[in-house]
Amino acid sequence: MKRKALLKDGDKFVVLEESDFEAETALQEALKRNPEVVPVADLELGQVVVVGRETSVLAGAIDLLLVDAEGQVIIVETKLSRNPELRRQVLVQVLDYGASLWRTAPTLKQFEELVLRYWRSDACEDERVKGVTSLREGLPAIFQELCGEDWDYDTFEAALEGNLANGQHVLLVVASGLMDGLSRDLLQYANICLNIPLYGVEIDVFETAARQLIVPRGVRYTPRVRQRQQSTGHTDRNAFLAACTPLAATFFERVLDEAEARGLVVYWGSLGFSVRVPLDSPVTVMYGYPSNDFIVYTGQMSMNSEDREVFHRVLKEIAPTRLGGSYSNHIYLNEDSEKQAYAALAFVWEEVERLLAGHHQNIDPNQPQA
Repeated sequence: MKRKALLKDGDKFVVLEESDFEAETALQEALKRNPEVVPVADLELGQVVVVGRETSVLAGAIDLLLVDAEGQVIIVETKLSRNPELRRQVLVQVLDYGASLWRTAPTLKQFEELVLRYWRSDACEDERVKGVTSLREGLPAIFQELCGEDWDYDTFEAALEGNLANGQHVLLVVASGLMDGLSRDLLQYANICLNIPLYGVEIDVFETAARQLIVPRGVRYTPRVRQRQQSTGHTDRNAFLAACTPLAATFFERVLDEAEARGLVVYWGSLGFSVRVPLDSPVTVMYGYPSNDFIVYTGQMSMNSEDREVFHRVLKEIAPTRLGGSYSNHIYLNEDSEKQAYAALAFVWEEVERLLAGHHQNIDPNQPQA
């Protein structure tokens, strides 16, 4: 028996009858034009922006590609058929797309090329990104409108780089009506036992002769302990260290202790932290992400391009770094890199002291300080 719903229209109530949304392409286009209807609260995601439609990867074409305000990449695949076998197949398909995207675009530069290809195409109808030449140019205004002026692109970029390099993508299957029990079991197993962010969105459709009401609902399964930790939207020191390898946790404890001893600001994001030098305009100098990603960031340091190139070269001589984008020097903490990572940290602290010394020299001792 089909379900019914009530739609209040002025002083009257209109009875809607459950129906099916059978046109996958129409649904994909509707989500592309209205990404705000993706149930991010149900899925514990940030606000989202569309960065791809029919994005080509080795395994095929991804229906929709999104990024959220926290730097997570979201692969969306729709399957409106109620055939249980086809629904189980799409769960495997979206995993294949995740692996292919990791192979196709494991770096910020490669991912940016995919996004710009879409933004420049006729398929993109978002006037806010027409003509932009980089993620840094296109995303801040959008996310600051969605999330507030405190949204920080550098924090977003560092998280995005780590997620791309590690293939940590959110996989989202959009299906009509209630999923069958086996599909729900697969989602639950992937979320809780394998810790794979494979989620579902169920589309409920109700209609009259002239109207359709489309209601998306998120489906994810998360252990209750983890839900409590993430309820604030930010991690903390204990939760972060628990998510790291033992070797990395010891290293990051040193970073955090020394940052606090120097009077620096530690800002906690949804997954990791950034260390900021508290100047008139705070300068971010490093990031930490689980399970073992230490990032030395030079994008806000006071240095010209030649000095920055020298800094990167010297840092690479000290420790095995991988440059992501133009400013992020990744050091993946393991037994091979442990000693070099501590040496690199000491080198970065020297640069921080230089920044602070230069700032103090620029302060007029006769000028009253706040």
